[in-house]
Amino acid sequence: MTTLTTKLTSITHYPRKPRNFLHIFMASLLSFSLLSLFLFLSLSLSLSSSATLRINHQPPTKQEQNPISKPPSFATTTPPGILQACKATRLQDTCVSSLSNANVPQNPTPLQIIQSAISVSDTNLKTAQSMVKSILESSAGNIDRTTAAKNCMEVLNNSQYRITRSAGDALPRGKIKDARAWMSAALLYQYDCSNALKYANDTSLTNQTMSFLDTLMSFSSNALSMIVSYDAFGNDTKSWGPPKTERDGVWELGSGGDFGSELRGGVPSNLTPDVTVCKNGNDNGCYKTVQEAVNTAPDNEWGRRYVISIKEGVYDEIVRVPLEKKNVVFLGDGMGKTVITGSLTAGQPGISTYNTATVGRGGPLDLAGC
Repeated sequence: MTTLTTKLTSITHYPRKPRNFLHIFMASLLSFSLLSLFLFLSLSLSLSSSATLRINHQPPTKQEQNPISKPPSFATTTPPGILQACKATRLQDTCVSSLSNANVPQNPTPLQIIQSAISVSDTNLKTAQSMVKSILESSAGNIDRTTAAKNCMEVLNNSQYRITRSAGDALPRGKIKDARAWMSAALLYQYDCSNALKYANDTSLTNQTMSFLDTLMSFSSNALSMIVSYDAFGNDTKSWGPPKTERDGVWELGSGGDFGSELRGGVPSNLTPDVTVCKNGNDNGCYKTVQEAVNTAPDNEWGRRYVISIKEGVYDEIVRVPLEKKNVVFLGDGMGKTVITGSLTAGQPGISTYNTATVGRGGPLDLAGC
């Protein structure tokens, strides 16, 4: 260390002497030797690494040889008939995706596509019923949620009945307008269920059920839209399009030129009472309450009307006509003479707006003169 310091000091204080040729040659030779050693070591490491890679190398897997491609679009996998029919709906992507996964025949007819769309709605309706049942079973002690779930179960049952009528009865018999009416009612009942749960949405299960009901309603809406187009244009699916209403400036025409022209006002003629209700009750061979008379109506009979004559008087009761009681007619003595009144209000324990109707029905019901 002392010698180096002395040399540096010497160089600093005295002029530099010219380098000897031998010194320059020895310095160059040393540099070249160091460079050769560095290259040799680098090449050895490279060869060693390459050999290791060859030893550890595995043949490519089948997945690497054939990488997964993106799933084909609906346009290449969905029958053209479905794509065309779904143009009748407001939710075309939902329509196409649901029918692409459904059991639709090859080269389906428009009617088969509609039946498949209704089947999708029916399948998902059963799932919704199961979810609502779970809500009901988990709501002991919660009056509001229990009431909402019970109402929901009732209206979903009504919805399922109407879907069955639309697909299993009306469409096969060519009763397209009946199918429209049934499917429209089915959709409305699903909305009623969602609306009931909205006021008792305090659990994750309830929230999930409401979200699922939105999906269910989209399926039902699509089926209904296709029925509407089928009613208007038949098998000419190129003319099918989303339904238009009065809001769009479109009024549907009836056979007489105006929508509803086939309807006739007034009380149907030649109605023969099957049973009678009067204030005196059994003294005159009649029932004392309207509900007692309703309970006598036969179940699931479509062949004729069941007429209940309700004599003059004020009947303070809540009347419920079950779904299985078909074509029940209430025939009163006139407005202001035959009166049915009740006093249920929303907000009472276990009572929602849905439950407050004085006369509630699940099946077809005619009111004449009440």
